[in-house]
Amino acid sequence: MSVRLAAAFIVILSGCASALANGAVSERKAGGLVFKKTDSIGIASEELFVSRQEIRVSYIYNSIAKTPQNLTISFPMPEIPLDDGPDTEDALMNDRIADKRNYMNFKVRVDGQEIKARLIERALFKGKDISARLKRDSVPLLLAAHMQDEKIKPLPEAVKKALVNEGLFAYSEGSGFYSPNWSYQVLFEWEQAFKPGQTKVDVSYRPIAGDTSDYGDHYNTGAGVRKYCVDPAIRAAIKKAGGRYEVATVGYVLKTARFWNGPIGKFRLVVDKEKPENLVAFCPASSKKISPTRFEWTAANFSPERDLEVVFFLRVDDPPN
Repeated sequence: MSVRLAAAFIVILSGCASALANGAVSERKAGGLVFKKTDSIGIASEELFVSRQEIRVSYIYNSIAKTPQNLTISFPMPEIPLDDGPDTEDALMNDRIADKRNYMNFKVRVDGQEIKARLIERALFKGKDISARLKRDSVPLLLAAHMQDEKIKPLPEAVKKALVNEGLFAYSEGSGFYSPNWSYQVLFEWEQAFKPGQTKVDVSYRPIAGDTSDYGDHYNTGAGVRKYCVDPAIRAAIKKAGGRYEVATVGYVLKTARFWNGPIGKFRLVVDKEKPENLVAFCPASSKKISPTRFEWTAANFSPERDLEVVFFLRVDDPPN
């Protein structure tokens, strides 16, 4: 049986969260991936580590089928705009990432062995895949505005004019500057035989970190209190510090676990706020502190009813006199 497993990633953005996770067996049809429920493979355990610098997820899948099942594993990474905003700069101008197409430094291991996944690129504009349109004129899909001299100027003038007319390029008359209006996304895929019994899959990647934003009353009295389980102790600490915090949020979709066979047998979440002076909040509020910066929450036979939402309050030191 050949099916497809879809999953994706936690993204840290300015005041918002965007993610898919846990995966689901799916198939490709016109219009994209369609989730399907599998009755033969379940998640025996999942360990999830969340920080603003690194995401690690370790799955142990258990197959009750009598023969191996051949799956195509697909991990679509979140879209990034190519307008040289904070997300683009962080993803594409980081010297630690040699291949800019792998803008989250994605790595995967299956049963301890690193897997070389296929990298599939695509460009998206107003909800449409325009990859074929760009390739027709040999236009690179990864074409951020800061690549002006390297990749944009060499394009034929007729190509650039056509892209402007179609709204795919923004053009500044005064500076002669072209800026792509599409977003860029990659999908990693590999074939995997899920043998009867257990298969261990480990994924790691570097989240995209955008600018943080002021929190205002949202996390003191507003909807953010309920969404992130911001308790009175955290609100008191924020008030005591005189508001010297900025905010970053992380989202992780847990509810896709329902596409697997049964609940997650054992689930462990560790959230790291990185510095003792920072604050962090997430639901459920019953996590326990296991180090000066880390919090743990565990569950057995876990059937997620809501997705994970984490808010980091980052302490901002007073500027020196």
